[in-house]
Amino acid sequence: MSDTNIPTPEATQAPVTVATKAPKSKGLSIYNRVALILLLILVIATTTLFTLAVQKTKAQKNMQAEIQTIEDQRDALAATAWCKQVTPDNVDKVDELYSDYNELSSAAQEAVKKECKDRVDAVQLLKSNDAQDTFTVDSECALDDAQKTLHCSVNISAASDTLKSKLAPFSTTDLKLQILFNQSPVVLGNPDHVIDDVATATMTNGEKTTIEFTTPFDESWGPYYKVKVTSYFPNA
Repeated sequence: MSDTNIPTPEATQAPVTVATKAPKSKGLSIYNRVALILLLILVIATTTLFTLAVQKTKAQKNMQAEIQTIEDQRDALAATAWCKQVTPDNVDKVDELYSDYNELSSAAQEAVKKECKDRVDAVQLLKSNDAQDTFTVDSECALDDAQKTLHCSVNISAASDTLKSKLAPFSTTDLKLQILFNQSPVVLGNPDHVIDDVATATMTNGEKTTIEFTTPFDESWGPYYKVKVTSYFPNA
């Protein structure tokens, strides 16, 4: 048997993978770049505006606080000035004090009440209640042997329970008295003689009070007399 060369199949080559190059990135388009830039600008602008708005709001709050402080100081000064004027020496200025108080702002009025509420109450009481109508006076007077000196005992009380209740909150009320003389029991026009501030009585919490005083007398003044309360001032 002859040697027969049996052809063998050629070895099958493994498939070769050809590496392909990745496409180059074209990056952001001009449109996208512009959009990004605009977005960044918008973010910066928004942040800046927000910061400015916060600063403006804070500045406004600071200014409002300063204005409020100035107004409070003004009201406090007005309150002190008003309170200092409410004294027994200024009883004849009650109308003016009452008007000045009512012309104050509500905030200033509150400042006044905080500093001297008792004086506000006093002015309101004085404004609405005249001295002669507020008190009842019962007096007894007698001349000395020489007929030159008159000695009087005077009882003073509130003219009504309502007035008494209005006077009750005040620890004391100072009452200035006047005595007038006349030749007849009925005074037509001016009395023949008047002595102002003949005495000062003190009423406690609106309760009845008694005072005695002595005053010179001349028979030419007339035999008839009357004691009156001409002014009063409530004290806290």
